[in-house]
Amino acid sequence: MRRFAITIFALLIAVGSSAQTFKVCTFNIKYENPKEGVHQWDNRKDQILNFIQIEELDVFGMQEVLHSQIEFLECNLLEYGRLGVARDDGKTKGEYSPIFYKKNRFSILESGTFWLSPNPEIPAKAWDAALPRVCTWARLADLESKDTVLFLNTHFDHVGKAARSNSVDLILSKIQELNQSGKVILMGDFNLESQSEPIKKVLSTQLHDAFETKLNLGPVGTYNGFKIGENYNRRIDYVFYKGFTSKSYKNCSLRIQDTFLSDHFPVVVVFE
Repeated sequence: MRRFAITIFALLIAVGSSAQTFKVCTFNIKYENPKEGVHQWDNRKDQILNFIQIEELDVFGMQEVLHSQIEFLECNLLEYGRLGVARDDGKTKGEYSPIFYKKNRFSILESGTFWLSPNPEIPAKAWDAALPRVCTWARLADLESKDTVLFLNTHFDHVGKAARSNSVDLILSKIQELNQSGKVILMGDFNLESQSEPIKKVLSTQLHDAFETKLNLGPVGTYNGFKIGENYNRRIDYVFYKGFTSKSYKNCSLRIQDTFLSDHFPVVVVFE
């Protein structure tokens, strides 16, 4: 009887101490453009749905998402909620940088979108940026671990050097303002390579680069430009984090016939 009790006690300890994991992805899906031939959205969209469902993503941030693409994703991913507004008018005009979350795993506590601008509540382009840019954020409650996590998803300007530098400063200050639990995931297309000063500034805080995870799969570069057979070295898409352990990092360089899922590879990270 005593041995049985000890065995049950050991099993309870093992179950109670088992770590909770969740899977995050950042993915620039390339805006819908029917003039792109084999690379156009209609040739990729079903495979993108399959990718999301096969990977069983818990939270993912996307970039370059037009409203028609939002509608397609929402109609076909009923198990996910979506947060974020379009950058041109704060409604549906222009590209979104949305956050999708699995509704049976997370619930919304608070969310919003701010512009990468000195006036972050107003739709506008700023500094030397070519286009308006946004960051979507959400404070989500993890229904399994009971943690509260601050997620942020962004897409930096591809032209403005000052805009990218100032955008880092703004986002870091927003994290200070919005973070309540110490648990943060910052992801997106930063249009910056890892040796750039703004990325170094991100890493000078308590945020870590998930690329440094020991279990790392795929090419270094996340941008492919729809060029098949290249050496992909340009890493501009990131998942930064704090308050977690990163278990694995996967840069998904999937070829779909004569194209890819997008001109960026999706990056998938498992956290504990």
